[in-house]
This record gives sequence, C-alpha cells and structure tokens, in this order.
Amino acid sequence: AAPADITYGDGPSTPAWAYNGSVPGPLIEVAQGDHLRVHFRNDLPDETTIHWHGVRLPAAMDGSVFVQSPVQPGASFEYEFDLKDSGLFWFHPHVVSDLQVQRGLYGTILVRGENEPEFDRELVVVLDDIRLLADGSIDEYPDDDGITNGREGNTLLFNGQVSPTLRAQPGETLRLRLVNTANGRFFNLKIAGHQLRVAGTDGGLIPIPYDVDSLPIAPGERYDVFVSLSGDVGDELAITTEPYDRGHGTDDNPSMPLATLSLEGSKVTGKPLPEDGPAAELFAEGGESFAVVLGEAFIGGEQKFTINGAVSPDVPDVMVPNGETRIIELQNDTEQEHPFHLHGFFFQTIARDGVPVPESERFNKDTIISPMMSTLTLAARFDEPGMWMYHCHILEHAERGMMGMVHVE
Repeated sequence: AAPADITYGDGPSTPAWAYNGSVPGPLIEVAQGDHLRVHFRNDLPDETTIHWHGVRLPAAMDGSVFVQSPVQPGASFEYEFDLKDSGLFWFHPHVVSDLQVQRGLYGTILVRGENEPEFDRELVVVLDDIRLLADGSIDEYPDDDGITNGREGNTLLFNGQVSPTLRAQPGETLRLRLVNTANGRFFNLKIAGHQLRVAGTDGGLIPIPYDVDSLPIAPGERYDVFVSLSGDVGDELAITTEPYDRGHGTDDNPSMPLATLSLEGSKVTGKPLPEDGPAAELFAEGGESFAVVLGEAFIGGEQKFTINGAVSPDVPDVMVPNGETRIIELQNDTEQEHPFHLHGFFFQTIARDGVPVPESERFNKDTIISPMMSTLTLAARFDEPGMWMYHCHILEHAERGMMGMVHVE
C-alpha cells in the first residue's frame, strides 16, 4: 500500500492510495483449498490493515483492529490462510475505512472451485465511485447528505475506468464476477436488451439460478452473473446503473452509464446458461437468537448510527460458544436500506418480516440488504473462535457507530 497518482477519465491525475500502484489493486486468482500467503508492506503515511471481505479464515488474519494491531508506516505483516470456499471475494482496510477505501485501497480475490459452469468469456468487474474536485483531488469529507446516506461520488468507475468500452463476440456467453466496493452507492446493474442470469452470490454458486432485468448490488455484495450476448457484429450494448430507491430521497436518481459492450468478430454459438448449481448445506434453524437493531440518532450534535441503541465501541459483545448456530434477528428501524456484513462467517436468510423463505433461496451470504423498516431472520454457524465484527457496509455509517462484535469463545 502506497501513495500513487491515478488518472480517472480525462481529468487531471488524482493523488490516491493504491495496492501495487493500481486502483483497483491486484486480482489474486487461486483455487479452492489453496494456502495463500500475502506479504503486505505499508508505505503509506498512516497506519492501516487488510480485511479479507467474505473469506472464512482465522480471526488473527481478519484485519479488523479488534484482532490485529494496525500495520504502522514502513512496517510489514504476513497474512496467510486457507481458501475454504470458491467465489469472488475482496480486500480493503479496516482503519478509517471510509477514507482509506475512498482513496483507492481495494482489490479482489477470485477462488476457483471444481465443476465451474461453462462460459465463453469472463470478466471480473469492480464497481466503485469517487468524488473528485476540479483539480483532480478527492473530496474526502462528506457533507450532511453523504453522512446520512453514505458518500456517493460524482465519477462512476468500472474496474477503475470511466465508461470503458469492452469487446466481445455476438452469441458469446459472458460471465461477470461483480463486486461493489463503493462507500455508499448502490449499483443497479443492467445490460441493454438482455436478461441477467444470477448463478452465484457472496458464498459462491447457488442451487437454482434466476433471471433478472437489472441487479441491485449493495456495497460489499458480490454476484456471479451469466448473460447470452444477442445482437450483431457492430452493435454496442450499454451497461448502466438504473434508478434504485434505497430510502431518504434516493428514488429520483437517474440512469447512469458504466461501460459499453462492443460486439466484434464473427457471431458464435455460446455455451448454455447454467440451469442449476450445487446443493446448499442448510444451517439449523433452532438454537438461541440475538437481536441486531439498526438505528439512527443525533448524539452531541453529530449524526450517529446505532446498533441496539448504542454506538460502537459501546455496543455490547454477543457471546457464542464455538461451533454453535445462532439466529440473528436483524431489525432495521430506519427509513433507508443498510447492507449488513458479518465478518468470518456466512449466514442464510430463513425469514423476511416473519414469512419463511423457501429452502431454495437459503444460500450463503456475508452481506445482505436490510430493507428499511423491516426484519430479516438469519441463521449463522459460528465455528471459528475469536472476535468477529459485524457492521453496516455503508462505510460512513460503520465509522460513525454502526458496528458490533461477536465473541466466539
């Protein structure tokens, strides 16, 4: 991690922070079951860590300041762990994360499993936005709206680029591995004239793929999407983010361009879209439960975000014996959506507002949209000892109090 000059679009260069000199940082591609060792050096002027978002690993490698002393400027740290699960994961700091991620510190891990679906072309897509001033510098301190709703930038980024053109052949089956690394923006991805087949999410492939016209992706979420590219040579397909109401007056946001797919070469017969996936291991629904109530409050004249009425680090820890399953009653008492993220473990949704979810939809997630003024019932298996954070992944909310800890004994 080090300072770098990054150019976004046609504007002046931006003084940023970067992993290995690029934004996004490197794609780490490995196989399920591999042992990964990351030699991390901090050449920044401030302390930092790396959190491996969605990866099930030992607590000492998780990168939160509750389990790791921050890596000081000029110092190094060795992260190492086994890759237990296939799918797309990502990494970012957990020290003043709203500023450090906004400056450019994020990258991806693609873990390949056995019996992957067929495709003709694959693209890892990192979605982000950044708020730039006229001189190219980052507008780092959010206004009141940026605190209330989470910071949204004035420049949308598709793999670190502004409105890039991508090339593919008509007829191909395109596999998109999607992650939203933005501080606060929800992307609602659409490819003009095409349906998207969702075959996987945070925890890898799902048992029954499903089709959507557009796909909402909250900060921290990942999706594995297949699309059969119809059209002719010379056609250009717009990739956009469509209007999405996540509360607090966000219902009038416009459609915005992300990238363009240019169809070139000869037309081909693409691989078939996936029709099914691996069966999910369902978590037990019994056992004890604990409540996580998301709220907002003005405390000392400042906007704060609360869990069970308290502000981190004053949110009481949840104590769980190692190996047990717990039911999380996730209640959102605010008038906006919050992406709830649990470190170190997957969870499965078993009910929405008290209505049971079909077993076919109980796939593994580590980040989920908690709808405004509603309740989700989640089941999680806590099978790795240590201190584990859970928080809203709108980073301005997390850094202003919406964080708690599960202590697996």
